[in-house]
Amino acid sequence: MAKSRIIIALAPKAKATVVSGISLSHPDRQLWPGISKLQLAEYWQQIAPTALPGIVRRPLSILRCPDGIDGHERFFQKNGHNALPDAVREGLAIHQPFLAIDDLAGLVAMAQMSAIELHAWGANEANPTHPDRLVFDLDPGEGVRFSEVIRAAHDIRARLRQLKLESFCRTTGGKGLHVVVPLLPDADWEKAKAFTRALAELMTAEEPKRFVAHLKIADRDGKILIDWLRNGLGATAVASFSPRARPGATVATPIAWDEVTDQLDPATFSVLTVPVRLAAQKFDPWQDFDLLTQRLPTLPIAPTPSPVPKPASGRSKIVVASAPRKR
Repeated sequence: MAKSRIIIALAPKAKATVVSGISLSHPDRQLWPGISKLQLAEYWQQIAPTALPGIVRRPLSILRCPDGIDGHERFFQKNGHNALPDAVREGLAIHQPFLAIDDLAGLVAMAQMSAIELHAWGANEANPTHPDRLVFDLDPGEGVRFSEVIRAAHDIRARLRQLKLESFCRTTGGKGLHVVVPLLPDADWEKAKAFTRALAELMTAEEPKRFVAHLKIADRDGKILIDWLRNGLGATAVASFSPRARPGATVATPIAWDEVTDQLDPATFSVLTVPVRLAAQKFDPWQDFDLLTQRLPTLPIAPTPSPVPKPASGRSKIVVASAPRKR
């Protein structure tokens, strides 16, 4: 009687999907419903010329969602743990760990890691102790209409202009806005944090029904938090053009001030629409960002004029001096 033979058929090995020299495993894995890891890699490939200058060689923390935004695993990472792709580096500045990339391959490697969100320091890797930008994060509490966030962004812009500082606006991919101030990197983080805190507390003192300047949740209903804590060594804010781990694959998008109107809908900026927006743009709304040579102003010390009450103990104050009269 002939012996039966068992034949084991091995499935052919899946062909690797390569984007910008980076091999993607599980390219069809859904990071958002209907949007795959491959589509995220292709998103970065499409917008790299515009996105890279604000991300490369800048310390980063990342939010990874290995099974997509609806998966159980979601975590922030700023250490390499000896398991990074070659295109992603790890670094250390004043005991603060970070990740960094140098090019498009780094962006695609982030997609391979299912790193959906990239959060950047306000300083570059070469000079991590001196910020080259400040971020005022406007975070609305429950019951605040987005039109009020729009108004707040313009108010901060006007206040900064009184201090001879130009600023730029960015959607966050969520319900808030960022007002971002480019700087020459000559002030340290201590001065940067003192300045942003002072401005946030001044605006809160003047309009306490609109703003808060601290994170106490109980006081935030119906108000906008002016979050100044993004401005410190190791602190981060979502990078321009980073997607968010939110429904709709929304993207933190630089916008022009004339777009900051009641018609603005941040949900329209997504992984699917931002490449189309950039291809159609006739000018970059942040084209002057890296050209401005502005410095953090010195906070003048002056008594609070009557009848305005003195600020609460421990708070900083910005006083804008009036122009001297001509003689």
